[in-house]
Amino acid sequence: MRRLAFHRESLCLCAKRTFMQSINIQTSKIILSIILVQGGILLFWFFTSDNFFASLGFSTLANVNFLAWCTAALVVTLYVWGAAGISTVREHMFKINRLKCLALVGAIASGFFEELVFRKLLMDYLQEQEFGNFIQVIVSGLAFGLAHLVWGGKALSAAINATFYTFFLGAGLALVYIISDRNLALCIVAHTIVTGLIEPGLIKSALLDKLGYFKERT
Repeated sequence: MRRLAFHRESLCLCAKRTFMQSINIQTSKIILSIILVQGGILLFWFFTSDNFFASLGFSTLANVNFLAWCTAALVVTLYVWGAAGISTVREHMFKINRLKCLALVGAIASGFFEELVFRKLLMDYLQEQEFGNFIQVIVSGLAFGLAHLVWGGKALSAAINATFYTFFLGAGLALVYIISDRNLALCIVAHTIVTGLIEPGLIKSALLDKLGYFKERT
């Protein structure tokens, strides 16, 4: 009986290990696809634009006002703190391995790409159309949230979770963009830090169907 119980336990552990390896592979594929797609578009913009990096505001980052830095720090802290309520995010937040390194590269790519799209291009367009700062922040947050709807996959609860929380992250970063006198570099830095800390844990949580409507599914 003991041998049978031990054999069953070994089979369960082997099955669990195989399942988690499959989840890690799926997570890697998702992150790699983000790097390839967003990174490819960024490279295209880099080679077809004049003064690409100068337009992002890195050369004037040191001149950004103190309030903008404080707001960015608050946005990062609150979002990461909220995401840390998910066990898989906590597990991988400071766990250095190949998957984490890949996630850090993905964080840089998405930090640049998504801030260019949802803050600079979208908000500057709205400003040109004479929409006020409040509308710019709300629209930027909504667009950012809806763009992350796909993270839910077939799970409605995960889709709502992703959209709800990324709306607030997007709106927070939009506020940073306004307060910093439209210095995109600060938004890129904040976005990259957030993504670098919460990934790959958040993607794995979605694949493991751990994301409930507004909290972790148990």
